[in-house]
Amino acid sequence: MTIPNVTITWCVRKTKCKWCPEHIEGGQPLVTVFFWNKGSTEHKGFNTKQYYHPQCWIGQGMDYLNRNPYVPYKRSRALPLTPEQTKQRGILLRRKCSLDQRRRNLRTNLPNHDLMEAKIARQVAELMLEIAPIGGIPKRWLEPWQP
Repeated sequence: MTIPNVTITWCVRKTKCKWCPEHIEGGQPLVTVFFWNKGSTEHKGFNTKQYYHPQCWIGQGMDYLNRNPYVPYKRSRALPLTPEQTKQRGILLRRKCSLDQRRRNLRTNLPNHDLMEAKIARQVAELMLEIAPIGGIPKRWLEPWQP
């Protein structure tokens, strides 16, 4: 579903309100909601128009908000680290990025490719042991490495 076009105009002829059982008479304000649906190659799309009294449009919006209450945005909690620990963790994170870059730049046609990759993997494992007591191991480090 796409974002609808919403306009408010004067009603030209009598029409049914989508929200309440009453009709919207000619000359009254009217909220028109036009949903564009272009469809896809397999399915033909269709467009729909819905009409509301202005107060019914607000009413249905408030009803939606009552059914979906406000949930405040929760920022990610910063790690409770001292300034010295924060500095040390930053150094370890940068070292991990450096190792990842070295691993990406390894040439597969060299004879010692496997040896170099094993050496970098060992250094990453040692880095994990170092960073674990300083805020824990980042989740992304635990994912399999992809070049």
